[in-house]
Amino acid sequence: MRTGLGLLLLLALAGCGLEAAPPVSGDLPVGGYAMADLPPAQESGSTLRPGVKVYRIAPSATQALQIAAVSSTLGLSARLRLVLLDDRGVFQAVSVARNWFAASSELTPLALRPQITLDPGYRLNFKGEGGRFYYLRVENYALSGDRVTLYAQAFTPNPAGQGEAFSSGTKTGAIEFVGEFDRYNVNSATGYLRFAYAGPLDLVALLYNGHGDLYPRVLDPVVNCAPVSPATLLVVRDRGWARAGFDEEGSGRYTLTLSDTPCP
Repeated sequence: MRTGLGLLLLLALAGCGLEAAPPVSGDLPVGGYAMADLPPAQESGSTLRPGVKVYRIAPSATQALQIAAVSSTLGLSARLRLVLLDDRGVFQAVSVARNWFAASSELTPLALRPQITLDPGYRLNFKGEGGRFYYLRVENYALSGDRVTLYAQAFTPNPAGQGEAFSSGTKTGAIEFVGEFDRYNVNSATGYLRFAYAGPLDLVALLYNGHGDLYPRVLDPVVNCAPVSPATLLVVRDRGWARAGFDEEGSGRYTLTLSDTPCP
């Protein structure tokens, strides 16, 4: 009964700007996989309507989950997009390329990027709540059909940035969820902070001088060094709160370094 109610809600909410879902094609079990035979996209004037199938995900426990779609027909020529909704039809995340995903404000199927390595598939992460349903729209923007393997796997997020003290050395963290921010206590830190990041996100490191500081110092890949003192809190996040990646170089991973070496 709850499944049927969830689908009715998805359809009803479509009129409010939320994503509607066609009938569910099957279940995607956590820790398992499902095979999706996707129809080709259809051209209609200047509009490209993707071939779509929808799968239901039902975590039995609250946990971090990674969803992946790997093409066995088109491979690196695949043009896939994953759109995740909760049981009320509210967007959770959307894949954009093989190494990053975003909030619903970046629904850009033509932003797909080629990758000349072993194909990890189009992926996204989310924090699944036990006892709730989620719906995964698998969209094919290629003009030919595609056979895709879908995976749903629990994983352990990078543990850095949970409010721990950071006063020297190096920290390596990752922004792995849309809207995530990592925080560090730098109240006792001295010297100079360097922020290193290279990837498709727009990550920034913010140095706050105290509670209620409205104008933190901002480090990014261009201006990436500053004296850490007298900051008390260091936060790393996506500048627009819209993008996230994976704990990989060139994706969501970043490095913070505290040392006595002055900034250039």
